Amino acid sequence: MMKNYLILLAVICLAACNTAEGVKKDVAIGAEKTGEALHKGGEAVGSALHKGGEAVGDALKKGGDAVQKVVE
Repeated sequence: MMKNYLILLAVICLAACNTAEGVKKDVAIGAEKTGEALHKGGEAVGSALHKGGEAVGDALKKGGDAVQKVVE
């Protein structure tokens, strides 16, 4: 009877260890995926800001050219 309890206890301990390791791996994978998504999102925002800045710069240049023509 005692032998059965020891075997049961060993099985429960192993299952608990495996579950904890599984949770750690899942958390690590989740953190990695979140980091990748944030990185991609940051790149997209940076690209959009760059393009927006170029568009504003082009508009200001055209406006400056138009004013220059009127002054001449």
